[in-house]
Amino acid sequence: MPSASHGSRLGRLLQHECKVAAQTLAETGDVHARVHAARKAIRRARSLIALVEAELDVEAADRALRRVCESLGSLRDARAIALAAGTQGRKSRDNRWKQASDALEQRADRLARREQSADPGFAKRRRALARAARLLQALPWDALARPGIRAGLVRQTRRVEKAARRAKATATPEDLHRWRRRTRRLRMQIDALAGLRLDIIGQDTTASTRLHRLSDALGEHQDRTLLAATLRRMRALEHRRALLEQLERS
Repeated sequence: MPSASHGSRLGRLLQHECKVAAQTLAETGDVHARVHAARKAIRRARSLIALVEAELDVEAADRALRRVCESLGSLRDARAIALAAGTQGRKSRDNRWKQASDALEQRADRLARREQSADPGFAKRRRALARAARLLQALPWDALARPGIRAGLVRQTRRVEKAARRAKATATPEDLHRWRRRTRRLRMQIDALAGLRLDIIGQDTTASTRLHRLSDALGEHQDRTLLAATLRRMRALEHRRALLEQLERS
């Protein structure tokens, strides 16, 4: 297979992810599930952009995708915090988490209503996603060959390693979150290349599984950190101090 086909296949997948994100936001049903799915599609798209950022002029498209993803971030965080409270309650078998979980679910629903009122049907976000897809479609994907894609994967691997060293040295929430984001991006890149049957990394069949486990563990830590920060602001919540102490112990 000619090497040029590597780039064209990658470009088509990237545009597909933009369309998936827009279509998901346009659907009806659980708004939290739709936002989560759309942000996952955007993250997959941006992971592919990161692979080719040194080869193609993807900056404008990436900026548009980042803005859409960030604009939905507070809504997704609110839902993740509510889910984390429910998970903590089930793990600890402590009924005091029920009130916190219910209050956080209501908070997430209020934020969702506010977002939908400000941008009905997420129309503004969908237009931004469509613009990003058009920008990406116009790029010379046929000129992108296997060495360029591999170089992008090497760059991302080094970024993960650097983030890991820093997070292990400082253990700050910001550095741990950066490690998680970069780990997740590398895993998405590997999964995408495997799905396209592009042999870029060789025979390491366990890489995706290892990265997925690490990303999930770091994600759970991030959700607990966000949950604790939110509980500290909910001064009227009964048993707030006891729940915070329980989180800190875990």
